[in-house]
Amino acid sequence: MNRRLRLLPLVIVGLILAAGCASREGQISAITTAQRCAGAQTVILVIGAHRDAPEPTLDPPVICQLTAAIRAGKPVRIVVASGQPQLIIPQLPSQADATLAEQHSPWVGRDVQLVETAVAAARPDAPGVDDLAALAVAADEVRTLGAPDADLVLVDSGLDDRGALDFTVPGLLAATPAEVAGQLKGTDNLPDLQGFTVTLVGVGYTATPQPPLSAKWRSNVTAIWVATLRAAGAKVEVIPQPGQGPSVSTNEPVQLVPLPTTQHVAPGYHKTLVFTGASPVRFQPNTTAFVDQAAAIRALLPIARWLAADRSRHAWLEGTTADVGLMSGQIALSRLRADRVRSVLISLGASAAEISIRGVGSDFPQFTPDRNAAGILLAGPATLNRSVRITLG
Repeated sequence: MNRRLRLLPLVIVGLILAAGCASREGQISAITTAQRCAGAQTVILVIGAHRDAPEPTLDPPVICQLTAAIRAGKPVRIVVASGQPQLIIPQLPSQADATLAEQHSPWVGRDVQLVETAVAAARPDAPGVDDLAALAVAADEVRTLGAPDADLVLVDSGLDDRGALDFTVPGLLAATPAEVAGQLKGTDNLPDLQGFTVTLVGVGYTATPQPPLSAKWRSNVTAIWVATLRAAGAKVEVIPQPGQGPSVSTNEPVQLVPLPTTQHVAPGYHKTLVFTGASPVRFQPNTTAFVDQAAAIRALLPIARWLAADRSRHAWLEGTTADVGLMSGQIALSRLRADRVRSVLISLGASAAEISIRGVGSDFPQFTPDRNAAGILLAGPATLNRSVRITLG
């Protein structure tokens, strides 16, 4: 794993006032009894100091972890999660005197502020973002230190634009978390995080020009990260702390992650409307149950009304799937899903005689290959191959 090392100069100490230290120490003291700070461990902060994500800040639970580590003389590191992650080693004076730190010295608060200042000053020196690679760098550093255990804290949107977990790949943001984790494991792209605890902070929150994610897509991105990190052997905790504000000032570019669009359904003759696994009409894995039934009904209502307005109109429903399992099973599932959509249209006012259905599995002209050369399922294309295609006439 390529990593770059930078030492944080001690001149930052001069930027911190004694009054500020006392204030911070008082604030920290109020939260040091939190459960997550009960056992002091090495702390590696993986921060998204790049475009398109809010400028990283450390919220109270993370400050608590950091304070416990410094007080116990544990190592503290920062990894900047750019396209080429860089390791920063803050120079903390009190780390040279663990006994003083253990005595709740004001220097502990001063060192915490040194770390916060380093986080605020961090900037990428390469384009893009790769949080997954940054976590691998963090794990490597822990092993280099010989620390028996450590807390890795990811403070970022989680929207990698490169590497193994590249959310610019169409369909990936809406993919089933277990399939994403399976793809990474099958392609040997999971970092070794066995024995680590990874805390996720601010996942799914963006800054302009990256469009904001709705609650459901933030939830799915978080679930993808949780599934991925657990597959890598980590224990995962999520701090539901929304990232806010603009990103850091930098000239290093980051690619925009395309978001699933909210389809404007405008039925008409000779139109084909496609509802994929990234649409409101998306199904739970291997079932005919909608992920969000209310959203599916809202999307299908204009079609039902269009059909109900003229009983001579017709809708041909074609169910499709990803290339998973035997073709006979794919066809059966895709037909059942098309029939599920048919049932909704009828419940909304369409006539059964107006609707025809069929299932074709993964055998359809618009199919996008969703397995790599080794046969590993690719979660993004698989999500888009799962669809119900409605042709109106």
